[in-house]
Formats: sequence, structure tokens, C-alpha cells
Amino acid sequence: MSGRLRFLLIAVSCVLVCYIVVGGLLGKSTSSSEETYKDLGVYSEVLSRIKSDYVTQPNLQSVTGGAIKGLLEALDPYSTYFTPQQFKEYLAHPEAGPAGVGVFVSKKFGFATVISVLPGSPADRAGIKPADLLDRINGKPVRELSAVQIMRSLDGEPGTRVDVWVVDESHGEPQKLTLTRQVIAAPPVAAKMADAHTGYVRIDTFDQGKAEEISDAVKELVGQGATSMVLDLRDCAGGETKEAIKTASLFISKGLIAYTYGQRSPRHDYTADGESTAFKMPVAVLINRATAGPAEIVADAILCDRRGDVVGVPSFGVGVVQKAIPVGDGSGLLLSVAKYYGPDGKAIQDNGVTPNIMVPSPGEAAALDGGTLVTPQQFGTKDDIQLQKAIEVLKQEPAPAQAA
Repeated sequence: MSGRLRFLLIAVSCVLVCYIVVGGLLGKSTSSSEETYKDLGVYSEVLSRIKSDYVTQPNLQSVTGGAIKGLLEALDPYSTYFTPQQFKEYLAHPEAGPAGVGVFVSKKFGFATVISVLPGSPADRAGIKPADLLDRINGKPVRELSAVQIMRSLDGEPGTRVDVWVVDESHGEPQKLTLTRQVIAAPPVAAKMADAHTGYVRIDTFDQGKAEEISDAVKELVGQGATSMVLDLRDCAGGETKEAIKTASLFISKGLIAYTYGQRSPRHDYTADGESTAFKMPVAVLINRATAGPAEIVADAILCDRRGDVVGVPSFGVGVVQKAIPVGDGSGLLLSVAKYYGPDGKAIQDNGVTPNIMVPSPGEAAALDGGTLVTPQQFGTKDDIQLQKAIEVLKQEPAPAQAA
């Protein structure tokens, strides 16, 4: 066996060992070293056969890289393999940017799916919508990239351009769009009285400081006479977990909000901060297929705590904790080492949050069966049937004597 092939086999073996440690081949853990070495032997033999018997001399570096990517993709959309140069860049700048195009992307069934689009962003102005599919970025097929790599490819320096090929419901073929990256400020919280007694608060993303902004909005609406509250988390993705925990604590005075846990990651509980509670009267939460990440933590906590109703359709399902792990040749893994769980013990990742009151908006009924998602043109209006249902439900709830 040549030195080059031996090195590649060792590299693959290292990755496989990491994989087995965090969950086993294709999700099946094993404590048997005999079984582990058997699996490694199969991979070694396959690579050896490729080298000796394939029709042409193979590029083993490409073969090995493809095997590692396939291995990680079988785990989840976020686990990522970085080449030495990519890993060095990632460690220097874990957060991509500083500019972007305003989309949140994940992968399901191998397709890069737009979860949500920030209002007023370059992607929004270009007409990109939730549930659109990304086919290529700067000419490179996204099927070869993890969700993390896709997001990093979309970000860059302010004023630079990125070409994306988008597939939407109106076009059978990918359409090329050229977007100019910009530093995007998250839209402020939108707050108003939905009727004489119901406050309405809409959040687009849980960026830093958002919980305090939501608290101020809720208190202002209480001052205007709100005795019930609708928290609109539709099309809300991205942001920081700590802001979601703080936001849930505005409505939940005690108890478990969420927890993380993994095979090698001890359980970590996130509990409500009773001193932060800003609203103790009836509350309802609106979610849809474009609700993902921190927003799901808030919705799940309110539902599981029986603090309020969740209205809409099931959310997307994003909730992993990742860790950067170096591999011997300078390359590295970004591996999902834990998941976020709701108080009921169900993982948010892939499962999402299922409303206790299912109300598809026009066009969303098809989405529940895998069709195209069509969100309301205007959230918070009288034509918003999900909001109107939430208001109807809140009117049936008895309110405490006074707000906190």
C-alpha cells in the first residue's frame, strides 16, 4: 500500500472513529471495539479496491473528501467537513460576514431550502421567499455543501456580489439572481393593539437585545389596555438562544424552558427567570414553516408549560449545538454534539414545534403535505386568519386580575 493511500485511509479512519463516538454508523451507537474495527476494515478495503481496480487512476483525495462529506450529511444538515484552509478560516472567523443577503437556509432531503427572509434585505428585494430552493451559489452546486457552508458562501464583505440560482414555484428551471451583500440590521419589533384588548408583537429574528425590545413593547401595550397578547413568530429564524430564553421568561415565571443534551455533552437546563416576567395574562403564539431556531424554543416552552396556545402550522425544526474538532492533517469537523429539547423531552431538530391549534393560512394546507408554502402577504391585518384565530382563542381564556 502506498504512503499516500495509507495517509488517506488513516484520515478516513480518524473521521469514522469521531463519528462512531458521537453516535455510531448512521445513527447506531456501538460499544464493541470488534464491531468498530470491522466497519473501519470495510472502508479501508473499499478505498484499496478503488485504487487497484477502478477503470482509471482515481483522485483519492477527492474520493476521501466525498466519503467524509457523505458521512456527515447522513448525520444532519449542519455537520461539516473543512479542508485545512477552510478550517483555518473558520477558526479565525466562526461568524461569517460581516455582510449578507438576509436569508436563513437549511437542507432537507438534500435540497437547500430557504427557511426565512429578512424584510428589506437584498434577498427580499430580489423576490426570494421562504420555501424557495437554492441550486447554485457563484456557479457551485449547493448539493455539495452543508447548510453551514451555504450560509458562509452567501456572506462576505459589504458591497460585494454573489450570484445565486433560485428555484421557486413559478419557474421550473433555476433563475439566476445577483445580490449585493450589505450589513443588515434586524428589523425592529412591531407592536400594536390588534383589538381593544389584545396586544400584537411581531419578531423577525432573535438578534442581540431583542428580548429587552420585546419586553418594552409588551409593557407599552399593557399600558394601552392589553389584557391578552399575541406573539407572532412566523417567518422568524436565526438569532441567539439566550435571547429566546429571556423572551420565554417574559411570559413564563418558573420551570424548564429548554435543555441541551448529547452523547458526550452533559445535559444543560435553561430555566425561566421569574424576576423577568413581564406578562402573566393570556398569551398565544403564531408559527409557520418558516419559524426556526430560537423562535422554536420560545413557542415550544409556552406550549409545553401550558402557558398559552400555539396557532398555525408545524415549524421547520432547527436546534443543534456544534463543536469544532481538529483532524490530524489540519482539516476539521464542525460536528453537532447536542440537540435542543423542549420541556416535553422532544428534540426540536427535525421535529419542529406542532401547534395545538392547527390553522393553515391560504396556500399552507398544501405545504403540510410537502407542497409549496405560501405565507400571508401581510401579517397582523384583519385578513390574517391565523391572527384572528389567536384572538378568538384568547377571548375564551380567563385572565388573572392584573398583569405582572
